[in-house]
Amino acid sequence: MYTRGQFAVIGKVGRKALRIYDEEGLLVPASVDGQNGYHYYSEEQLALLEKIKSLRKIGLSLYEIKQVLDGKANEENLIKSKIREMDLHLKEVKEFAFLDRKNKDEGKDCKVDVRPFKKCSCIYLAENVELENLGMSVGKLYERASREGMEVAGNHFVIYQGLLQEDGFSMKSCLPVKNCNAEDTIEVFEDSCIHIKFTEGFSKVAKAHVLLKEYAESQNIALAGKAYEVYNKDMSVDVYYPAINPNDGTRGI
Repeated sequence: MYTRGQFAVIGKVGRKALRIYDEEGLLVPASVDGQNGYHYYSEEQLALLEKIKSLRKIGLSLYEIKQVLDGKANEENLIKSKIREMDLHLKEVKEFAFLDRKNKDEGKDCKVDVRPFKKCSCIYLAENVELENLGMSVGKLYERASREGMEVAGNHFVIYQGLLQEDGFSMKSCLPVKNCNAEDTIEVFEDSCIHIKFTEGFSKVAKAHVLLKEYAESQNIALAGKAYEVYNKDMSVDVYYPAINPNDGTRGI
């Protein structure tokens, strides 16, 4: 028998990952000491750990792996589906690379307009995460929607709040859903925003924020210290900045 720390070292995995696998029912310790609370794993469980790691490496979610281990999903079919998904993603990346080379100045042609941020109900994660880890939060939301049978009702987006504060900002990663009875959903709506559809890709979306800020300054529009980034399947990003009506302090233009 091995302690969680020993098992993590032998299995070349973090102790945090083992805790998550335990919580999700993927790899439950063989025994728990009733006196000190220590978790112990058996040598036979190393094979199961390797299987979980292999399936994670090819992109299967924890939910999908749990379905495989419980015999509720066919491993071969899931792997074939993941291969198709990766092939499609590679094709999208290649297409984007071609368009990016062809349209280096595309961002300059993006036009600012005024529109509402349409009302939607969302599940969310209120995580002030590093931007490069944003994909992990989005993955958790899609995993939850799949696990709880929620119907996705739009593209995922991020809300940035507190942009005018000195002590930094906070983020919410959101996924619109419908027919959802969960108590922790939020309703999102803005009646009037300056908006831009940015088509140079996710990695260069900072340009969109600069263009919106320049537009707001040129039109004497007071911004509310809040922004939305909606990530579209065609690699474009819709960026919204809610505005403040200077006459009454409410949002609007």
